[in-house]
Amino acid sequence: MWTSVCLVLALSVLHATTAWAGGWNEPAQVLGLAWGAPVEAAKQQFPGGRLSQETASTLAYTVATHLDGIPLSASFQFVSEEGLQGVVLRFPVHRLADMVALFERQYGLAPIRGNQQWRWEGSDVSISLGEYPSLRSSGHRGVAWLHTGALEAAIARGGPASPSPEEPGTAEATRVLEWKFSRVGYEDRLVRKIYWALKYPTTSNGVYRVSLTFRLTPAGRPAAVEVTVDPPNPEVAESVRAAVNRAQPFPLPPSGAQDQRLTLALTVTIMP
Repeated sequence: MWTSVCLVLALSVLHATTAWAGGWNEPAQVLGLAWGAPVEAAKQQFPGGRLSQETASTLAYTVATHLDGIPLSASFQFVSEEGLQGVVLRFPVHRLADMVALFERQYGLAPIRGNQQWRWEGSDVSISLGEYPSLRSSGHRGVAWLHTGALEAAIARGGPASPSPEEPGTAEATRVLEWKFSRVGYEDRLVRKIYWALKYPTTSNGVYRVSLTFRLTPAGRPAAVEVTVDPPNPEVAESVRAAVNRAQPFPLPPSGAQDQRLTLALTVTIMP
């Protein structure tokens, strides 16, 4: 039985000056798949991938591929009844400069940039591209996340994971299959939910080390949440608490539905 999960989640917010005053080209498709495409289209174009349930209304189809010679792990994110609404691309961090050049050729100069992160914010599509700590090693990896407002709404709705069309119908069989990728897969899912939910506060610039502890109930709800920020900053603490609240319910660990005490270490960086 797991009693503690320690994570390091390095996240940054950029209050950067505008690097490009003009518009940019919001993508209508990613890797040949248009927004709204069904899961079957991804399977047909990229056979051999892995289908997993993210929330009650979202699925992810993950496959190894490449973009202009850059090796990728692509996770296509689907919302029930709305099809493809997000894509997460993971790639070797030493190819970050190549990825930035490729994105800026396709979409235009990033309006927000700094601290090894580039962002494009459109009327419906948003892109985040940058260097982030790897959960599987002590190093870093490149990550690009392209998503629509529909995906953000689905994440905000949350809801417990339900069986995907390719998984057994019983709750226990679904749980076993869902967590067959071990602790790494579990931690990755927790990190993604908190990352999506975190809204950065307007506060003093700096690097804030956050210790987050809570008890995970059998329903996946956090209880007895404790947040400690070093150096102390009430705005950062409240932002993390709000993110935990928005991200719930959390998926259960492989050990089952017993109450779990989790400890997470986050680093929230506020840059000028």
